[in-house]
Amino acid sequence: MIKLSQKQKQIVEFEAGALLVKAGPGSGKTRVLIERIKRLLKTKKRIKILALTFSNMAAEEMKTRIEEDVEISDLIDNVTIGTIHAFCLDLVQNKGYMIGLSDSLVLFESLDDRKKILEDAIMKNSRLKSIYLQKQDSNKFLSDCLSSISDYKKKFIVPDASDSYINYEIYRAYNEQLLLQGAIDFDDILFYAYRILTENTNVANLLTTQYKYICVDEAQDLNYSQYYVIRALCGESFKNIMMVGDENQSIYRFNGSDSKLMAVEFVKDFSPTVFELNENFRCAKAIVNFANTLEQSNDYPNCFYNGELKLNVYDSEEEEAEAVLNKIRELISQGHPDIESELSFDNFAVIARNKYVFSCMEQLLQKEEMPYYFKKTTSGIECESLLFQFVDLKLRVIANSKDIIHKEQLKKIEESKTDFDFSEISKILSNIDAEQFELKNALRSIETYLSNLTVADEEKYLAMCDLNLWKQHWSKYCSQVPSENRTLMSFRNYVALGKTQISEHSNGIVLLTAHMSKGLQYEVVFIIGLSEGTFPDYRAVKEGGEALLQEKNNMYVAVTRAKRLCYLSYSKWKKMPWGDTKYQRSSQFLDVLNGK
Repeated sequence: MIKLSQKQKQIVEFEAGALLVKAGPGSGKTRVLIERIKRLLKTKKRIKILALTFSNMAAEEMKTRIEEDVEISDLIDNVTIGTIHAFCLDLVQNKGYMIGLSDSLVLFESLDDRKKILEDAIMKNSRLKSIYLQKQDSNKFLSDCLSSISDYKKKFIVPDASDSYINYEIYRAYNEQLLLQGAIDFDDILFYAYRILTENTNVANLLTTQYKYICVDEAQDLNYSQYYVIRALCGESFKNIMMVGDENQSIYRFNGSDSKLMAVEFVKDFSPTVFELNENFRCAKAIVNFANTLEQSNDYPNCFYNGELKLNVYDSEEEEAEAVLNKIRELISQGHPDIESELSFDNFAVIARNKYVFSCMEQLLQKEEMPYYFKKTTSGIECESLLFQFVDLKLRVIANSKDIIHKEQLKKIEESKTDFDFSEISKILSNIDAEQFELKNALRSIETYLSNLTVADEEKYLAMCDLNLWKQHWSKYCSQVPSENRTLMSFRNYVALGKTQISEHSNGIVLLTAHMSKGLQYEVVFIIGLSEGTFPDYRAVKEGGEALLQEKNNMYVAVTRAKRLCYLSYSKWKKMPWGDTKYQRSSQFLDVLNGK
């Protein structure tokens, strides 16, 4: 039985009505959400619950923690756990016909694919074609147009309501071309889900009859479209919604997130009971004190360890990297009074504002042969071999006969000079049933083909690596979808949403950006490259206001990933790619430590 604080217990036992939990890092916010779901399942065994997260990793963790409770392990099917996009895509596929959509739409996740869709749409319109051909940088023009279209869709603005004739024409033409290809983009998922819920209120009523409780984790990261989809889902009468979040950890402004949607709009729309969790069960006192100073608050006064937070200044990035690695060796060999267990490389994280800061660090790690890895996230299956690029495209075309974009790409590969016999691969894939989809046998046949093939070692190696990658994605898909529900289109959409991504089990020191660090925790954290213009980013410094606030939130998130020890550092001099050496000032976030 998990021991809860008094306030945590009140949240877990909250019966009905809207609920807002404001809680910072280490306060147990996800824990109370999961414990409340478990309690609802135990006490109201016939109810169904919808739990919405912001990542597939978070969804998997939530499901695992619920399944671990033997009292309710057989009730896990009563909880639908997933990302907001996954929930809405399912809604669009099942109810899209209500707004005139096909029931067999495939998600186009690639930016290059969407650029090609837009370019084709423009070239079929004489007025737009004339404008396009006059552009000196056509690639930038396409990117800017897609960015504008994305902004419109995130605000649920339809083409005829956009702010200029040209924008309207481009937006309309792009949408029409997408649908002609039997496709939608990521922004369409929420856009169409919102239309379904608002134009057919009986759908929302049916869903809220099905789900008696809705829970939203990391609610500070909601953007406009996500929040208003959730609000439309709840309608006028549904109030059993719980939101959990921390305004200080809102770091996705670039994606339109706004913590005010949780802190202001949700309060206005639902009049929730508000709880604030201000005990930190994870971070040491030294770390909490610095975090409180950053946000100018006095939250989380109760800490159970003193810990250590220290600033170090070095002459060069090379010296900074060397000092970090020496400290890691020291802590592994000697330990620390505030850390009970022995330390290994897996207990250390190095965080920076962007990936380029790691250049010297990575070079030294390789030289010293110390174990490390980059924390990264991707969606889709990134094929390195020409063979599996062909397989990927062929399956896309089998899944969606309207897909002209990928048919053209497929033709180019077929016409390329290679040792692979693509007719043989086509023959293997032609036996696939798109509606009763089974990939295992096809992959086995491709493996046999590869094993008997005489081809360059490098290309064969890449193909075998890709083969194993596809096996992993297929296995992950099968673990989530019963055999009777498996279709090729479903598989493609699961891949595009990142639901088949393999959890990382890499060992060693982890290198990760501030954005990637969110939700993670380590015994010891080093935050490097803390110079003005790097962290905070120079663009945010120039813009100020909300952009700089986001940077401060990034710093807050990075610091609070440390459980016991946190070491901050920067170098006075930075070697530029063109050979110059630049003097660097300390980050404004370090002013308090510098006595300013």
